[in-house]
Amino acid sequence: MRVQFDLRPESVMEKERKKSSFNPMRLIATLLMMIFFGASGYYIATMTLKMLDLKDMIEYKENEVSTLETQRTQLEAEIRRLQERERVFTSTLKIMQDDLPTLEVLNALETYLEPGMGLNSLRFTSAATGNTAVLIATAAAEEQIILFTDGLGRCGVFSEVRMPTSTRDERTGRVTFTLNLSVLPIGQIRASSR
Repeated sequence: MRVQFDLRPESVMEKERKKSSFNPMRLIATLLMMIFFGASGYYIATMTLKMLDLKDMIEYKENEVSTLETQRTQLEAEIRRLQERERVFTSTLKIMQDDLPTLEVLNALETYLEPGMGLNSLRFTSAATGNTAVLIATAAAEEQIILFTDGLGRCGVFSEVRMPTSTRDERTGRVTFTLNLSVLPIGQIRASSR
C-alpha cells in the first residue's frame, strides 16, 4: 500500500474542498444564469419570429397598396371616360330638346287623318313658351274633324289642340279648318297607339 502525503498548504486544500462541496449559493447562481440565458434565447427567438411576421405583413400591405393605387388609376380613367360620355349625351340631349319633333307631329297627323281629309299646309313656330304647329286642312264632314282633333289630343305629342277657325265651302260641301297644336318637348312625348 502506498501512502501519499499532501504537502499543499491548508488554504489551498480548503479552496479545493469548497469547490467540490455542495454550495447552495453556487446552485442558485447557476440556476439564475440558466434562466437568464433561457429567457434571453426565448425572447430572441420570439422577437425574430415576430419580426419575420411583421416583414411578411408589411410586404402584403405594400402589395395591397400597390393594387389599390393601380385600381385608383383605372377608376380615375374610367371616371374621365364616363364624364366625356356624359358631356356627349348632355349635348345630344340638348340638341334633341331644342329640335322640333317634326317626325312625331307628322306621324300623329298621318295616324289620325281620316279618309277623305286633306292637308293644305303645316307650319311650325318656335317661341320661348314652346313649339306650335299650325295646320290648315280640309274634311268632308264635321264628324271627321271632331274624331281628328280628339285623336290628336290623346296621341301624347300635343299638350293642347285648338281650332280657332273653320269654314264650309257651299259649292263643294268640304270644311276647311285651322288647328293650333301646342307641341310637347321631345323628352315629354309619349307614344300611343290609335
